[in-house]
Parts: sequence; structure tokens; C-alpha cells
Amino acid sequence: MGRTGRTIVAAFDAAVMAIAAYAETGGRFALAPADLVLYGSAFAAAICAVVILIVGSSLVAWAAIGYVLFGALLTSGGPHWPLVALAAALMPLVPRPRGSIWIGLGLASLVALGARIAIGALL
Repeated sequence: MGRTGRTIVAAFDAAVMAIAAYAETGGRFALAPADLVLYGSAFAAAICAVVILIVGSSLVAWAAIGYVLFGALLTSGGPHWPLVALAAALMPLVPRPRGSIWIGLGLASLVALGARIAIGALL
């Protein structure tokens, strides 16, 4: 699949996540942790689509996937399977850092843990 096709798929994933976040929150956006995770995951998917479109930094895309993984696995009540599915759907679409899926997964894991620590310190 070419770059345009991957961009369309990632943008579709972002749109579906935004609609799901809107439906889940009743259209409100507050600084509640659940709202930040849902809308943040939609924004992260949109970042992945932009990175694919402009052939941007793979590190940015994998950091965005790490935020989705944080929401999926490291929040209360987890795992949240729709977010796990979103992260899994984005992984084959984005460029790999230095051509290695393992470096990408490691970066995503570090970002997920870092987000958990940072957000845990704020709340």
C-alpha cells in the first residue's frame, strides 16, 4: 500500500476515534482523565496520519502510538480493547525508526510509561 493509502487509513482511524470519543463523552471536553485519553488518542491517530502524509519523523508517530498504548493499557479499568486495536492498526502504517519494528515498540513503550508517570504526578 502506498503512502496515500496509508494516510487515508490512518485518517479514517483518527476520525473513528474522534467520533467514538465524542459519543463516549456526550460531546463535552473536560480536563477529566477519561476525556484526555479518548480525545488524546484521536489526536495521536491524526498525528500519525500527518506523519505518513508528509513523510515526517517516525519517532513522532511512534510516540503518538505510545500515548494510545498508555490509554489502552495503563489507565484504570484497562485494558481498553478499542484503544489496543487503534494502536495495533496504526503500527503497520507509520514509518519504522531505522527500519526496526522493535525500536518503534520500545519507543512506544517508553512513551506509554512516561505518560503514566507524568499524568499520575499531575493528578
